[in-house]
Amino acid sequence: MEKFLYIKNVKRDIVPSQNEDDHKKAKVILKKLYKDHKKELPSRFIENWEIVKLYSPSGDILKANAILIDPKDGAYSLDNKFNDLTGKQWTKFSCSWFIFNALSKDLKEEREISGDSKDHPATFSPTMIEQFINFFTKEKAKVFDPFLGIGSTTVACLRTNRIGYGTELNKKYFKIAVKRTPEFKDNIFNCDARNVKKLKLPKIDFSISSPPYWDILNRSTNKFKKSREDKKLDVNYSDSSIDLGNINDYDLFIDELSKIYFDLYSIMKPGGYVIVIIKNIKKSGKFYPLAWDLAKKLSEKYILKDEKIWIQDKIGLAPYGYPYDWVSNILHHYCLILKKPNGSK
Repeated sequence: MEKFLYIKNVKRDIVPSQNEDDHKKAKVILKKLYKDHKKELPSRFIENWEIVKLYSPSGDILKANAILIDPKDGAYSLDNKFNDLTGKQWTKFSCSWFIFNALSKDLKEEREISGDSKDHPATFSPTMIEQFINFFTKEKAKVFDPFLGIGSTTVACLRTNRIGYGTELNKKYFKIAVKRTPEFKDNIFNCDARNVKKLKLPKIDFSISSPPYWDILNRSTNKFKKSREDKKLDVNYSDSSIDLGNINDYDLFIDELSKIYFDLYSIMKPGGYVIVIIKNIKKSGKFYPLAWDLAKKLSEKYILKDEKIWIQDKIGLAPYGYPYDWVSNILHHYCLILKKPNGSK
């Protein structure tokens, strides 16, 4: 007999129930669940409903309130109004740090579609952004990136069945973003992120972005600069006087960057999350806690919920400070997790 009810055994593994009568009841319950919840269930369950199973950890079929496809992936609670993840997937993402390096498949996709995506001096992976989008939203959610670059966030939206929006100051990068995700061409704007309130955007469910790390690209090492100049690639985001990456004064940069996220607050849905990927930096031998200062400033309006530490462990180390003093190789970024309070306007 086909198994329709799964439970947890004494070893805490998810296995089919041994009660044949429960499988008959579970089949009936699943049919009703499909009818009653078809519009709100994640698409992967709807598309594979013939293999979906009912799940009750205790084996009490009257209390069953979750479904699964593959026991190894865990079960999805019907009470989950936050995202489309199973409990096991949720738990995995909740770790406060993760290691992620550029994926060859993402780089290949960039170059095949846009050809000159290497011109952008600081791209990041759509695959990494997918993980955040999957946790903080449900399918069809509206996701906004005020520093879109060449469109990594909109690519991640396309892959995860979300609706992407973004602003990008540099016209060349804007065109690449549109070329990569023409599905969102009407949602991508070639403008300063400081104009976000003028764009008449819909209410946004979630925002994720990686703004300029102050003026770090304008003082990159000679080796980095020369290697990119030799290939006729950009060494900074732009030469525009309004580009945040060209602000020299640290306090002014923090203020101007914060204003963008404060303006974004007005178009976020109550309870919506905003992720800002940033890191602490050094300039002329002085340490600047950029991520911490920005988090403190943004917490004047948002709830600062937490942080996730993104670690890149495939970057070569340099003997900074040797043999005289301590100087670190900074290989981690802070993913600041902010939330617009529920009930706020």
